[in-house]
Amino acid sequence: MTYEDIYKELNLLASEEDGDDFQDMAKRSINLHYMELLSESNTDLERREFTLTVASGQSKYGMPLYVADVLNIEDDSNDRPLDLYGPHSYDRRHSGSTQTGAPEEAYWIGEYGVQKQPATAGALTVESSSATDTGANYQIVIHGMVGGVDTREVVDFTGATPVSTTNSFDAESNAIGIRRIVLKNQNNQTFTGNVTVKDVDGNTLSVIPPYWGDSPSYQWWELWPEPAAAQTYVVRSLAHKPPLVNDDDWPEIPEMFHDLLIYGPQSMLLAGKGKEAAAARALQKYTDRKQKFLGLKQHRGVRNRKFRNATNPYIQRGNFRKIPNAVES
Repeated sequence: MTYEDIYKELNLLASEEDGDDFQDMAKRSINLHYMELLSESNTDLERREFTLTVASGQSKYGMPLYVADVLNIEDDSNDRPLDLYGPHSYDRRHSGSTQTGAPEEAYWIGEYGVQKQPATAGALTVESSSATDTGANYQIVIHGMVGGVDTREVVDFTGATPVSTTNSFDAESNAIGIRRIVLKNQNNQTFTGNVTVKDVDGNTLSVIPPYWGDSPSYQWWELWPEPAAAQTYVVRSLAHKPPLVNDDDWPEIPEMFHDLLIYGPQSMLLAGKGKEAAAARALQKYTDRKQKFLGLKQHRGVRNRKFRNATNPYIQRGNFRKIPNAVES
């Protein structure tokens, strides 16, 4: 079933018209149950590969929104991967280093509210890809540094027309310009478009799709030594599966269990409309079907596991040898 098939089925079950407030609540409930099913069945992550282009003199980079964990960063130009470290290991060996050249190592420095920081201090612009995301019910809250002072600003959306902040947020060269971005919707209204935040130079700092979350985080990594020239790397990662946004989106669970995305939301939404008996029946169906689903799908095929060293008990004492470490894909 497509995403459209699912939420329209919920509209019919609740005797609601397409396109009203109930449909917005149904869409949110569908995605909440969808993410719950992916998480509980350990199928919420998948392998993804993308390219990262670095610039001369810039060592810190945010990964795309969907990245949950970086597996490796491949330097194809020199036919080798970068060594990946944690921040403490990096600090013990390279603290205060100003070395430049072709990067050999990378380390995780944290998660932040934007993928990029402003290149130049100045006002930010915010916009949605949907003209319906407009007015006081659709706002964005920006937490960042203005002249070195932590500042909060609330901006109302005007749909696809860009709106500028009144504050001039700091550039990355002076401080962390933007700390966190939070979408704020009121009166049961839900963003239907992609929210884009840009700096004064028109560089995109963050793109937030509907139903991904009101304040998503991005992984940041730093390269050592600092790149001396522009170069493109191949990054392999474990990535979150995206939410259902477009009408033709297909849930990434077996088709025979797509009805879970009807029974689960139905049990919550119908109870709010006073149809407790129908909600209870839907909850029972959801619980029964979910048990069968988890029995089929509770595994994580993308996880690498290492076996411990072992010995062969059938080799005579004194002649045994250890089986080398093996990796199960």
